[in-house]
Amino acid sequence: MAAAAFTIYIFPNATASDNLAMVQMFEPDEAAPLPTIFRMIAPADTIDRALRNFVFYEYYFYGFPYFALSALLVLPLQWLGLSTDLPIVMPVLRQFASVLPSILALMLLVFMQDRFRTYRSIALFAFLLTLPAVLHNNFWWHPDGITFLFVTLVLFLLWRDNLTFGKHYLAAAVLCGILTATKLVGVYFFLAVGLTLFLGLYRRKITWRRFLGMAAAFMGVMIVSFVAANPFLLSYWGRKGYWQTLNLQTSLLSEGYGIVYQKGLSAAWPIINQYYGSAIFILVAMGTAVWGAIRGPQRLLHALILAWWLPLTISLLTFSHLKYQYWLPAALPLFSCLILLLPEKIEWRNFHQGYSWVPILSIIVVLGQMVSFVFYDVNTYTERLHRAENNPRIIFYDQAVSSLKPVSERPLLVYFDYRLYVPETMNWTPQTTYDLLDYGFIEENQFDVLLLLEQRIRDYLNPNAIGIDTAEFEQNQIFYRDARDGIITGYHLIYQDTVGLIYVRDDLYTENFDNPKQ
Repeated sequence: MAAAAFTIYIFPNATASDNLAMVQMFEPDEAAPLPTIFRMIAPADTIDRALRNFVFYEYYFYGFPYFALSALLVLPLQWLGLSTDLPIVMPVLRQFASVLPSILALMLLVFMQDRFRTYRSIALFAFLLTLPAVLHNNFWWHPDGITFLFVTLVLFLLWRDNLTFGKHYLAAAVLCGILTATKLVGVYFFLAVGLTLFLGLYRRKITWRRFLGMAAAFMGVMIVSFVAANPFLLSYWGRKGYWQTLNLQTSLLSEGYGIVYQKGLSAAWPIINQYYGSAIFILVAMGTAVWGAIRGPQRLLHALILAWWLPLTISLLTFSHLKYQYWLPAALPLFSCLILLLPEKIEWRNFHQGYSWVPILSIIVVLGQMVSFVFYDVNTYTERLHRAENNPRIIFYDQAVSSLKPVSERPLLVYFDYRLYVPETMNWTPQTTYDLLDYGFIEENQFDVLLLLEQRIRDYLNPNAIGIDTAEFEQNQIFYRDARDGIITGYHLIYQDTVGLIYVRDDLYTENFDNPKQ
């Protein structure tokens, strides 16, 4: 089943990656760090220079383990002269940095719950594979697959240690440090680790003295592993760059990107509902996990899962806006507890006598949710396979080339919104930004052409949008309001459709466009 799942993902992951512009149009989060891994493995004159390129990668939004793995995946392609062939590079990264870690993590969850002993393992693995969050996360190159694997490994080691506080406990500290180096969610294991220590004390497995010693040991090993997994921290400049990036990332997660992103359950619920299921389904999963922790056959495992799930979930709903992948490493361990609804053996003759209505109704809810997931997955998978065919933004690029034909012979400095498709084009020097636009940015760069995304204009002129910096956002909205109305100062609108708008600088328009399209 795992091999089949891995294979199925190859087909959509090998599509729509013809060039960097196409990758950026569909997934800016893939395109932005892509040059970093090429720089990490770039040929160097000395071993020292090669190691510096590899370790000091400077894109510290994600940790070294993620970038090191990704760079090493591309290295054999570089030896074969294929590192610039994105239709090969991107599926390799997606399959081995996202799909494979995700599948391994799911298998590990199933093993912890059932040890591959009964039909329940097959049922649980199949169910977890159908979750829309799993499907979407396996469609891109991003650190969440590796993060999910590390989370599952930490849970596995704490469970395997079984309150003995031996090698598995210390190995969990090592993995927790690497997890924190990859993505900072490792810090949310504080409750699960604390729970194991207090349970060990309560069950008289350890004394107070050993309690304090093992708590300090976990922290110490975790910190050492964190630094070892991010070796650039040994440099002053590396620490400074990491700290600056950490502050920026914290600000973006807590506030938003240019505009304030809403927090709380009401803001997060549409995302949770789409990617993780209905409220009744999630309540069933939570109730099952709680029952497992109190009365189940593996109380330690389910208590650990709850102790991991709770702080991360509270943080996501309270201190930051939610994206679907943020909840993935917490939700999937929780959902694995649903295996408790199924008996190890089904005895049909006595089924009506020994099985109460509560688990029966719960199973019906889960099956209904699974059917809903499957329909969603089939549609999403099909759309993904054909996402580049007749894509409106690719068609918009063709229209831009046609509309700018009167100036096709002269060099053009072209600004484009990063969600538009703008590949390498003769005589064009394309430039984009992830920040909001204002007149100052446009005037400073003196662009010849502006290619603006209609949806972005609508988003930033939304009456409910609130700028993080109110004064700056007012300037942004002045520009976007003029863009919507076709009156950007210094530019002339030559084309507009439901996808985007094309503006040409006034002097170019006067010199070269006799019959502009309005």
